[in-house]
Amino acid sequence: MKVPVPGDSGLGILAPAAVSAEVSKWRRAYDPHCETVAPHLTVAYSPFVSEEEWPLVRPALVGCLRDFPPFRITLRELGAFAGHPHVLWLRPEDDGNLTRLRAALEGRFPHYVPALPFDYVPHLTVGFFASQGALSAARTAILSELEPLHFQAEELVYMVIDDDGVWRARDRLPLGEAVTDSQRSI
Repeated sequence: MKVPVPGDSGLGILAPAAVSAEVSKWRRAYDPHCETVAPHLTVAYSPFVSEEEWPLVRPALVGCLRDFPPFRITLRELGAFAGHPHVLWLRPEDDGNLTRLRAALEGRFPHYVPALPFDYVPHLTVGFFASQGALSAARTAILSELEPLHFQAEELVYMVIDDDGVWRARDRLPLGEAVTDSQRSI
């Protein structure tokens, strides 16, 4: 896993407030990064578009995203990545939209969204664990509380990590529609 550094950027879908509040109760217990990055589904991560290049690349990204109408996401199952650390995450049910979106970005912007050396696995991280036993205990605890979480993905968010180590949203890109200047920056 790449350690984020100031200036790193990414493109993702932020969980809406109600979903974020539910997921954050677990992230506070299991994710040391819960205060520096909001609950999200990553679509592209560093290397990605630098802040300096963003104004030049943004119009082409907007054009690509017009082909993807908003879609529904449900979070109801947990998955895990084995490694150091082990990672526990929520699996999005989205009819393959995130995978198709990622593939379109790889195809159109290979310099900014290079093909991964492994399959792209859409996920919303819940926590990091030093051992399989700790991950299993967290999985059991979360499953005892987990109710399906539903939301509509309507936009991608361009995020950059600041010098203080916090990921901050810099721009919003609606899915399936043109963007006006008034919608451009946040």
